Amino acid sequence: MSNRAISISARVADPRRAAGAAGFTLIEVIVALTIVAIAFVGLLGLHNRNIAMIARDQDLTRATLLARQFITEMEVVEQWPETGTTRGEFANAPGFIWERDVEDTDIATVRRVHLRVIWDERQTNACELLYFIRDRREPDPNQI
Repeated sequence: MSNRAISISARVADPRRAAGAAGFTLIEVIVALTIVAIAFVGLLGLHNRNIAMIARDQDLTRATLLARQFITEMEVVEQWPETGTTRGEFANAPGFIWERDVEDTDIATVRRVHLRVIWDERQTNACELLYFIRDRREPDPNQI
């Protein structure tokens, strides 16, 4: 009977073993939460960077489409642009600016068009398009 009394009192005397055998200590929980918090801070930084990259990609896509639209309008309306550098804004896209540089080539009926679409002054060459346009105007009968 005395052996049994000793073993019962030994189990009750160690409260960590009776209550904490199935759980975590406060220090373990704090360390785990600290690790999770550091991981979340890193993930939030990546998320913000991804959002910025998506916004830049959207602007680049829009600038590319505006450049193609500009070239198409130039072919249809102007047909044969004058040489030199011109600059303007897109009426349907506020904040987007175009710069066009037209040069003669070795072929008399072909001109080189270098078009830049700028939406951020820090990235002046963000979207560039090099295009060669052929003179499609009707020939002047007085010159033949």
